[in-house]
Amino acid sequence: MQTTDPLKFRPSWSFPAVAALFLLGLLAACPGGRSSDLIAGTIRTDRDQMEIPVAQAQVSVSPVGLDPELRGGDEEPEPIKHLRGLDITNDAGYFEIQSLSSDVSFKEYPMMRNWRYEVRIQVPGYYIYKGQFTYTKGGQELSILLEEKTADVVDDTGVIEIDESAIQTGAIRRGN
Repeated sequence: MQTTDPLKFRPSWSFPAVAALFLLGLLAACPGGRSSDLIAGTIRTDRDQMEIPVAQAQVSVSPVGLDPELRGGDEEPEPIKHLRGLDITNDAGYFEIQSLSSDVSFKEYPMMRNWRYEVRIQVPGYYIYKGQFTYTKGGQELSILLEEKTADVVDDTGVIEIDESAIQTGAIRRGN
């Protein structure tokens, strides 16, 4: 009778079985194949005939409703008034939103396909931007130009006159 050493015995099906289990694990880690669903873009402003990136802008994306021109939209996981995606632009004015968060259940959901979204951008020194767009699937890029608030103050009244009665005078005494 022939004996086999358990350390030296390797069945020929072990590598394909392990590889198949590994691939199934990868597929389970990406539910629905939506790992590439995201909304990204750049926020810029026009200054001296040049487009300059706007850093530290708060970008908020909220679903508005199904796009009536497209079929097969995703179902809303909870009321849409509670869902939003948020990001802050980096120094290059770039932002990226990969999911929607609920401010009620504190859960995260993937971007809803074939939906209308509203983007809102706020940053001190600029006018607030609001706009709508349709998100279908995959990576969608937005490029938004913000209008800078200007504060040009011009004094055309002339010289400021001092009211002598508004100035109080007195003596300062020191020592004992």
